[in-house]
Amino acid sequence: MLKQPKNNIMFAVLSLLLLAFLVLIGPMNAFQHGYYANEVDVTTILKDDLAGTYNLTNSEYMTNFIPAKKHMAGVEVYIQKQDSTQGSLILTIEDDNGKVIDRSEVEVSNVKPETWYKFYTKGKYQIGSQYTLHIMASGTSGNITLQKATSSYMPEESKAGEVLLSFAYKKATFNHEVRILISFFIISLWFILLSTCFAEKKKKTIQLVGIVGVVVTVLSWNFIFSSIEGQTTSNTAFQVYNDSLNTGISEAEKYNDFYVADDTYQYGLGRYSSINGSYYGVRNPYTNNDEWTEGYSKTESAILVSDSPYIEKISENAKKIRFQNGDTYVIKNIKKIGENYRIDLDGPVLSSSEQGALDYAVFIDASGSDLPRGYLSPYKQQFGLQGKVFRIVYRVLHNGDTALHMLKLACSMISALVFVIISILIKKKYNAIMAGCFLLTFWLSPWTALFAQNLYWVEFTWFIPMAVGLYCSLNINNSKARYISYFLAFVSILIKCLCGYEYISAVMMGLITFMLTDLIAAILSRDKEKAILLFRTTFIIGLVALLGFLVAICMHAILRGNGNLLEGIITIFKSDVLRRTAGADLNQLSANLWDSMNASRWEVLCRYFHFDTDIIIGIPGKLFQVICIIPLGIFAYDFQNRKLDVIKVALYIVTFLTSISWIVLAKSHSYVHTFLNFVLWYFGFIQVCMYVLINQLINIKLKKEMRNSIYEID
Repeated sequence: MLKQPKNNIMFAVLSLLLLAFLVLIGPMNAFQHGYYANEVDVTTILKDDLAGTYNLTNSEYMTNFIPAKKHMAGVEVYIQKQDSTQGSLILTIEDDNGKVIDRSEVEVSNVKPETWYKFYTKGKYQIGSQYTLHIMASGTSGNITLQKATSSYMPEESKAGEVLLSFAYKKATFNHEVRILISFFIISLWFILLSTCFAEKKKKTIQLVGIVGVVVTVLSWNFIFSSIEGQTTSNTAFQVYNDSLNTGISEAEKYNDFYVADDTYQYGLGRYSSINGSYYGVRNPYTNNDEWTEGYSKTESAILVSDSPYIEKISENAKKIRFQNGDTYVIKNIKKIGENYRIDLDGPVLSSSEQGALDYAVFIDASGSDLPRGYLSPYKQQFGLQGKVFRIVYRVLHNGDTALHMLKLACSMISALVFVIISILIKKKYNAIMAGCFLLTFWLSPWTALFAQNLYWVEFTWFIPMAVGLYCSLNINNSKARYISYFLAFVSILIKCLCGYEYISAVMMGLITFMLTDLIAAILSRDKEKAILLFRTTFIIGLVALLGFLVAICMHAILRGNGNLLEGIITIFKSDVLRRTAGADLNQLSANLWDSMNASRWEVLCRYFHFDTDIIIGIPGKLFQVICIIPLGIFAYDFQNRKLDVIKVALYIVTFLTSISWIVLAKSHSYVHTFLNFVLWYFGFIQVCMYVLINQLINIKLKKEMRNSIYEID
């Protein structure tokens, strides 16, 4: 029931203010700034494309235009010649009714020749509406001329024009991600404000919703913008490279001219390749050295391009190649040289300055038909559920960049929500200090932040099982809650495996971490009834998780075996499992993987005790071994003084085993992927170490304060 507080008016006023700001920043996107135009670099225009000049001293220039975007800020005019010492240059704009809606006048003495002059507009312009632009000179003593050019240099707003113009627009102050996060933050604040109007029981629930929203916003902001650590080149490269298995499909469909394997769309992820090589989110550079310039030979009629599935594909049928400038030459030979393909041509020595960039070259078959310009091949190492979702969103939004940003934001916010839920459950099960250690570590870790927004890794799928296991351990005596947990465990593990098998041992251990801890405590305390219940529940939820894993394997195997389940399972085991673990035949692997197969598990594990990054922001990685060892000293001290907390010890052991499970089992993968797998320590182990240390410091402080209080009393 609503209270009747004295500040009802204040609540209403604040609600209206928040609503107004929400509308301004959200649907209206009212915050705009700047003057952004895409003017032509006149010095790059070919002489044949310059069509003379237009002299404003003889007559005004008039043309129609249609704004291409919202928030038009002005019009840029290229002044080819200006030798007048007096007079004005005037720009007026009329709507379709002939009404003047904008007028700008400038002294010609302020206008320089061979430059773009910026006129600022103040009127309201609608996309799709037609307007008439007038440019005139008044009271001049010399000539003011505008530069005319061919239609290819006319702006999209005024394709029928004659002179060089450029239309300027304001840009949104806040991008899509910022607007959504700020809006989410405002709504969360409103929930906190709303809670003050309710009685105690409902107040706490509504307040919790608001607080969760605020914390999710804060975490998501850091995950998206790296606001605490700062965006780095390696961070950006990591995101682009890993996302490319998703974005490669949209890259291919953007050009809609590519080969596609028969089974490509059965999988969710794919690798796009073209003459520029395999697509990893950015354009690949062509060879530049003493023999080659931008992929063109300096001495022979030949080009050099990167090895890729596309080049392998077209090498079977390509007979000619047509370059950007239209020159076409017969292909004499295509030969693989290391990581490149050399294509010899029957023609003169070529160059990028004459023939154009190799990106625009087109291969031609024997019949004279153009061959597709790309090749989309499936990524068969996993089912690729995340890619299937991305593809749907991409096609709905019809905008690859917007879809990419929205999905990254969604991944970040879901990851943040999962981390908050885990922290809330830990507070409920243990205490606020441990919950704070988990939340702060998730927030401030450069590793969890790195993976949170990534569309390939979809980090939240790693930690949902941990939240499920926590929920089950909290409600272990409730049979209904246990059955719900079994179902959620199956679904969460199934989804995780359909999005990739990486770290699956740690994910499944994370599911049972807290139940194993409780089981150890129950056994040591000789609580037989509870121990049996925990063992049975842990065993069942483990079996259900294994079932989810097997269902995902079967779904993947049907694709991998082209409908033959058994053949698909054998292929997955030989091609993927052995290569990531141990036991693969070195003859079947490339030389760069031999060291990973030969390395011992101990050697690989030792690698992961040497952090190259902060553990969390402000705590250098060099302290990792110290942070691992100090809790052992604390346990030894507590044991000696008969104060050992079994729960802490069990958590330390179980989370340690959880974190190293993938490092040890997937030894070959871990040997190679040290730039990825340090994130495994954040499956609870670092959080527990931080908790043991902080809790010990708090206990020491409390004892000291208590001792001082006793002295004061004495």
